[in-house]
Amino acid sequence: MKYIEQPRGPNTAYRFKMKTPEALRGKPNPWREGKLFGKNIILSMDGERHLPTARKLRDQYLGEIRSLEMQLKDADRFSVKSGEMWAELLRNSDDIDHEDESTPSLRSLFYDEIERAPKEIRDRFGEVGMAQSLSLRKAVEQYIDARRVENPFGYKPLTHSAQNELKTAIRYLCDFMEKTEENLYLDGVSKHAAMRFRGEYLGVLPSKQTGKQLSRATIDKLLTMLRGLWVWAIEHRKLPSQENPFVFPKGLPRAKVNKEASREVFRPEETTALLAAAPQGDRIGDLFRIGLVCGARISELAKVTVDNTAEDGGIFHIDGGKTVNAKRAIPVPTIARPLIQRLRAAALEAGETRLFFAFPLDPKTGSAKAASQAFTRLRRDVLGEKTDGRLTFHSLRHTWKTASRRAGLSIDDAHDLGGWASVRRSSNPYDHGLNNKELAEAQEKVCALLLADGQLEGF
Repeated sequence: MKYIEQPRGPNTAYRFKMKTPEALRGKPNPWREGKLFGKNIILSMDGERHLPTARKLRDQYLGEIRSLEMQLKDADRFSVKSGEMWAELLRNSDDIDHEDESTPSLRSLFYDEIERAPKEIRDRFGEVGMAQSLSLRKAVEQYIDARRVENPFGYKPLTHSAQNELKTAIRYLCDFMEKTEENLYLDGVSKHAAMRFRGEYLGVLPSKQTGKQLSRATIDKLLTMLRGLWVWAIEHRKLPSQENPFVFPKGLPRAKVNKEASREVFRPEETTALLAAAPQGDRIGDLFRIGLVCGARISELAKVTVDNTAEDGGIFHIDGGKTVNAKRAIPVPTIARPLIQRLRAAALEAGETRLFFAFPLDPKTGSAKAASQAFTRLRRDVLGEKTDGRLTFHSLRHTWKTASRRAGLSIDDAHDLGGWASVRRSSNPYDHGLNNKELAEAQEKVCALLLADGQLEGF
């Protein structure tokens, strides 16, 4: 039982014990005249052996300790953080209103605290303190921490991109509910609201990238992220209810999501036009060339460091990313090695750590938005807006993978080079793939086919 113990064993008197809050350490202890608060707060319950009564006394002590703490930090007394601490106390107590005025309930102590709050923030403070669940801001923080790498729960870690998708879903949900992450609570989202959010909001929401309505696949991804957050909250008893509002009942048949990739491969005349418009030495021209012959993601290339690149430009390493296979060594075909050498030398001269330092990374997400936007401008200027939705920098991966199949690479070798998730096979635990020399030979085969197809004209 939290904060209650029987130091002399079963069937003996209870007492209160808790670790002293930091704000009270070394401050006067009102229960012991002339004494200061030490490491722990230990209070007598006057020989009480009745557990329900001991719980009421415990809640009374908790309320009084909380009030003392806030008096010493008056600026924070009625803040959102203070309200959340009161909410945590109330949710975890066995508190009920009772008529015994000598032992006021924890809830009544909080009501008194609400009355003391300045009028302009009283309602807000009371709303936070009476919440039966976490705010979305706090829930997301705890959820991401619970799913960190090597977390103690054994959960699959959330990738950086998945965290961003979750935050995007939360932002959309708050916009729909017309609340902020601080004042929208987990239990404030009903199943009816979730269904309306799916159909009436996400179903007609335009994409910032294309201006078109969000695809069904994107909507399903956002809902999956929210569903996972609520699953965690229910499992860890962060909600008074066991119902997940984002688990929708099966009703009318829904159209199947088209999972086929909408992006196409680059045609030879398209790569030729882009290579001519952005020659070597142009920052997006260099990035485009490496993406074309190596099949790497734009975010991976933007983060490649000088330290992870061989001096001769023959290989660079990706530290990790979207899939388990994303962490890999990428051999650079002979045609592109001088380019890598030049980029490496330029970075060293400028005192930069990244090969493509000309493209800044987003400080909040670490993504390569600047690089993506630069390529979009180039593509539209050279090939026209008619290629919107059909060609992106990511289409280079489709182009490279198509070439790898035609060059005779096995799907496993292609996945090792491109960093795709592996195909599940019984032999996988025993197959550790090609070595660097063999991967380099495979990469040269792909490059030779791209050259024969006219994809590298003007490289």
